[in-house]
Amino acid sequence: MYNSIFIGNILDLTINHSLGNYHLLIKSCQIHLFVILLILSIADYYDLKFGIIPNKLSLIIIVYGLIFNSILSLCFNNSLIFIFSIALTALITAISFILWHIGFWGGGDFKLFIGLSLGLSFLDLNNLNLNYFSSLNIPIFNQWIFYPKIISILLNGILIALVLIFISISYESIKNKKLKHYSKLSILDFSSVFSKLTTKTVDIKSLSEGMVLKKYYFKNQIAYDRINELKNKINSNTNLNAFNEGDIYYFSSSNSMGLTKEDIKLINGLYKMDIIKNHDFEIRAEIPFMPFITLGYVGFLFFGDFIAIISGFIKIMF
Repeated sequence: MYNSIFIGNILDLTINHSLGNYHLLIKSCQIHLFVILLILSIADYYDLKFGIIPNKLSLIIIVYGLIFNSILSLCFNNSLIFIFSIALTALITAISFILWHIGFWGGGDFKLFIGLSLGLSFLDLNNLNLNYFSSLNIPIFNQWIFYPKIISILLNGILIALVLIFISISYESIKNKKLKHYSKLSILDFSSVFSKLTTKTVDIKSLSEGMVLKKYYFKNQIAYDRINELKNKINSNTNLNAFNEGDIYYFSSSNSMGLTKEDIKLINGLYKMDIIKNHDFEIRAEIPFMPFITLGYVGFLFFGDFIAIISGFIKIMF
């Protein structure tokens, strides 16, 4: 379905180029924004149902963004449009990579966000004093922000996620307490519920590559020494760190890249030798983030940048 819309969008832009009709150009950009929303919706489906965003979908939006910006450059006979889109996307890629590395989101979110940045880079052309699209009916053009529009979408998504998580945590905290003993939500309540929301327990047989292991406690120093020994090897592919707290030891994943084959083999070996006892492992549960990006995108189209709105509201109040 989105392929036919994509073709129609490109044809519209080609007609614009031959007729020089800016009204049709604006209409084509509106269709383009709808195509982006459609692709995000498909990504949401995969993220919610399967917990993964297909690489093919990320590739589609990246190629689509490249073609769209190429045609814009031809329409206006200005190569800066395409160059700007590549430069902006390179910057967003660097930021996205850092967010992926620290575990903010998964690889699928990272790749699709790059494509989203490429597809929406034309909204930042005012930074080059090319105000071709100011007549697009998007509130963002009436707001003053100093960062790219794609960052607005990300921040919108984060704010929506925080609100929904706050509501979920509040609901769980209230539900699990007797009302007559309940005076206010404590920090400990929020911490406990949030930990439950972002943690799941799996059996040792279900461990797989990429799972981010949380603290696994044990009492045998042999396991502690073995993990550190492997960690210090030059050719080691382990992503575990071992620590000691007095007579208690624990290991966990070093970063968001999660368990490697070598890690899983080591853990199974330690368990079979009865060096570690517990067969249940707590891993970080991935919260699907792409739906929040989509909600941030919809909010961006209808309301603009939430941070700018909140800032404006605060100025009015104070």
